[in-house]
Amino acid sequence: MPPMEPTEITAGRLHLRPFTAADADGVLAACQDPELQRWVPVPAPYLREHAAEYVQANSVEGWRSGAGHAFAVLDATSAELLASIGLPRRDDAAGIAEVGYWVAPGARGKGVATQATLAVARWAFGALGVQRLEWMAETGNVASRRVAEKAGFTIEGVLRSRMLRRGGGRSDAWIGSLLPADLP
Repeated sequence: MPPMEPTEITAGRLHLRPFTAADADGVLAACQDPELQRWVPVPAPYLREHAAEYVQANSVEGWRSGAGHAFAVLDATSAELLASIGLPRRDDAAGIAEVGYWVAPGARGKGVATQATLAVARWAFGALGVQRLEWMAETGNVASRRVAEKAGFTIEGVLRSRMLRRGGGRSDAWIGSLLPADLP
């Protein structure tokens, strides 16, 4: 991805910004969750050094180098880390980007991922000129699919043997898309 200036987004009760070193403890705590480890390709066991690497890769430096365009999703009042969301893949020539997210266990079921996804979608369509936002998740990850559907994504089908599984092997993935006209 090309480098870009770090961006912050305020979306009601959420504040999205690049990660800082202070977020490492929150990332470490969230990534201990077995459910997160089941669906998100994070190291297991997840160690402090993994959190530090994640935060560094997705910090202001990551944005400027083009290595990552991820947002820490914070409670706008308490500044508690609730989630991570970003665009792990982007093809500017085709106008396509992929969104990816995870949510800390204590923030699940509260609409955090849906609200953050809509905020990032608006930013991607407006500021980046994205024309198609894609979402993918391993088949069976019903919570992720529910977020995508609530955000307005159209589930387009199943990509056979699309994802690598931890420990080897492959699995099918759901794919969905969101177009600028789909936003509520």
